[in-house]
Amino acid sequence: MKLRLAGALIVGLLVACADDVQPPRVTTELAAGWTELPAPPIVRARAASVWTGKELVYWGGDTDFGSTHHADGAAYDPGTRRWRRIPSGPLSGRSTPGAVWTGTEVVLWGGSPASGDGAAFDPEAGTWRALPPAPLSPRAPVAAVWTGQEVLVWGNASRNWRANDGAAYEPAADRWRPLPPAPLALNTAQAVWTGEEMVVFGAHLDRNNASRTEHAQGIAYRPATDEWRVIAPRPLSPQASTVAWTGDRVLVWDYELTAGVYDPARDVWAGVPDLPLSDAECYPESVVADGFVFAWYCGVGALYDVESGTWKRVPSPEDVVFGRPVSAGSVVLFAGAAHEGRANALLAYRP
Repeated sequence: MKLRLAGALIVGLLVACADDVQPPRVTTELAAGWTELPAPPIVRARAASVWTGKELVYWGGDTDFGSTHHADGAAYDPGTRRWRRIPSGPLSGRSTPGAVWTGTEVVLWGGSPASGDGAAFDPEAGTWRALPPAPLSPRAPVAAVWTGQEVLVWGNASRNWRANDGAAYEPAADRWRPLPPAPLALNTAQAVWTGEEMVVFGAHLDRNNASRTEHAQGIAYRPATDEWRVIAPRPLSPQASTVAWTGDRVLVWDYELTAGVYDPARDVWAGVPDLPLSDAECYPESVVADGFVFAWYCGVGALYDVESGTWKRVPSPEDVVFGRPVSAGSVVLFAGAAHEGRANALLAYRP
């Protein structure tokens, strides 16, 4: 029996059989709603979480309220419901590195405290390789996306200085190339790959959480022409926003729970209903799962139905969730703990 994990997270049970026969695996999809899975063997906040289609690779992060940074990791296999430790790699401890899955490797670059190196991990072989030096200063990048050929790394999340530079790494050639300077510098932003462009949307905040502009702004980079453009304006909050690619539109919603959809082909916006949540003091996040955009805000969630263009609120989990949402096919995974190390967990939500 052939098992497919990329489309849906599944739980496996081993069945006893003859000595020389590989035991078959009985699989059952997770039920709709929240499911608690085995907690990570390492207790971390702000670790990189990357879904490979088979495993959740979980690396780095911090403890002790962000004062201690780690350089180890683990991988969770939903088929066996087990974690495995991954080998040590060439990178120093850090949090929030740029992290993408290329189809064969997890590529990590940068992170906090400001880091300027990167490495690639092959989960099938269990091996690491160091990346060549990038034409960028050390930083935690704002954007990291996979185009199918290159890893695009751009911007700097620091509020200490403005950065509008970036670089592209091509794994097949093992080389970097610099990106042209972007028309805007953003430090509280998120990015998506549309198939043709990297769209980055957000704002530039200072140390007092004040924005240089009244509204959030967006830019788009097209590798085919090596050019940036400023996208059409939309009156969304500059304090924080999040983006998700629905297949033909970019869904954006903000700190004040106002949403809009952006059509990159026509450079136009359309309105959608506000989220059915309550205002709070949190950074919004969103990922795509099984035809829905899962929106996460202050420990509560909502689902945007891409086909109908409507929202509905998600039932709250029984316990507080500190991990960040990661799309894993038809479910959303949350791995992580609070900054002081409490509430370590791995949770799954299935629409």
